[in-house]
Amino acid sequence: MAVYMPLQNAAVDRLFKKIRGRSGTILIPATPPNVFRTEFAKYRKAQSILALVADQSPSDPAKAYWLNFFQRPTAFVAGPGKGARLGNFPVLFACISKPRRGYYHADFSLIEENPKMLKEGELTVRFARYLEEVIRKYPDMWLWSHRRWKLDWKPEYEKLWVDKKSPQ
Repeated sequence: MAVYMPLQNAAVDRLFKKIRGRSGTILIPATPPNVFRTEFAKYRKAQSILALVADQSPSDPAKAYWLNFFQRPTAFVAGPGKGARLGNFPVLFACISKPRRGYYHADFSLIEENPKMLKEGELTVRFARYLEEVIRKYPDMWLWSHRRWKLDWKPEYEKLWVDKKSPQ
């Protein structure tokens, strides 16, 4: 299963789902949230992998986790970490590399087998540190268009800060 953001253009959205679903991938829309919860609940008991692309900037900075990312206060989507803790789902991170044109390789790392035991935000901090390592190793593979720093840190987000170091 993969979570995706529905596209505004209905025809392009249908094409996207058709192309991505060719190999049997079940696509679950990320919005609205109640649709995701309902769709995901159908597969909750089945053995599966849920793929989330979590390196994009969140839409609401007041509902995000905040931490230092490349030495800069940065907002991260809170949902993936919260969902993993709530369901106690094992968490794997993927590093995708491109050995040569047209070929991709994915390495998966088990990050936490029992996320319920972690404090809130810890999975997001681990993800950020992992992502920093991957970007340093494969800078050409990161989509800079995600505009990671489009949201500015404000002191009122202090309660959302999950990093060990204070905002720099």
